[in-house]
Amino acid sequence: MAARPDGPTALPPQFYRRTYLFILTVLTGVYAVVAVVFPTPWVEVPLGLLTLLFVPGYALGALAFGAQPRWPWSLTFALTVGLSVAFNVAVGLVLLEFNLGLPAPVFAFVALILLMGATLAWVAKQPAESGSRFTAVVAEELRLPGHSSAQRAVGYALVVGIVLVLVLIIYFASIFPAPTPNLSLALVGPGGTVNNLTRNGTIGNLSSGPTYIIDVLVNDSTAQTLNLTLNASPNGNATSFTKGPPLTSLLDLAGPTTSSVHLVIGANGTAFQKVHFFFTAPVPVGTAVIHWVLTFVLSGAGGKALRSASWEMTISRPA
Repeated sequence: MAARPDGPTALPPQFYRRTYLFILTVLTGVYAVVAVVFPTPWVEVPLGLLTLLFVPGYALGALAFGAQPRWPWSLTFALTVGLSVAFNVAVGLVLLEFNLGLPAPVFAFVALILLMGATLAWVAKQPAESGSRFTAVVAEELRLPGHSSAQRAVGYALVVGIVLVLVLIIYFASIFPAPTPNLSLALVGPGGTVNNLTRNGTIGNLSSGPTYIIDVLVNDSTAQTLNLTLNASPNGNATSFTKGPPLTSLLDLAGPTTSSVHLVIGANGTAFQKVHFFFTAPVPVGTAVIHWVLTFVLSGAGGKALRSASWEMTISRPA
């Protein structure tokens, strides 16, 4: 009988490793910095694909299955990708439910938190009760056990390259920060003029204005993904809003209401969004009229407010 080999080759194949968790954590951290500070496509797209297709599933699989799942490598890989896609779809549905769009930084930081949790859980499983033992574990992982000399060289070169890219990104982002989209938001009434904006209305009757919202994208070459949100409140002093239907629907302003619509505007493009609404909220007894403040907010995919415009209407009881 042949002697059983010693050393790293005697270890059964491992799909989930602390080494890979460390490397993916660094990569995802770079992606988070890029997505927030300097979202340049040639860096953000490949790192984003890695994050969306592999990272969450790898972290979840490492937590759930341990180092050596009982399935073949190909099945484990497919399961990891499936977990990643399902997890990111769930995150996306939550973001869309709250009208936050699909900002890349959110996916990056959620994946980073998952990886850090998985890494800490794996380190905690080791009998590392002292600082020296923890240092020994980290040192052992940095030696990339189970890999050839060439693979180690490539791994170390990749880590050095990641650090250099991160330093360059931070440097250039401090010199050339991402410009704020040059947008304008205007409110006009029927016929496309400001003079047609309705200033008065009655309860229960369909109000005519403002019926048009104009978003003008002035950027020469950059398309924009935006959210247009209406916050409507009596006297403009609401502390909470009820989520209403999308702005493309007929809005019943029975109380403080917020509604939104997702917009995609091409370079040098102009978008027109018609908003129909009416009032059913009664005017309080002893009050002849009530003033409604309609505030439209144009925000980017990351949720940052870019422009806003307000209009006030006076609502009275029907004659």
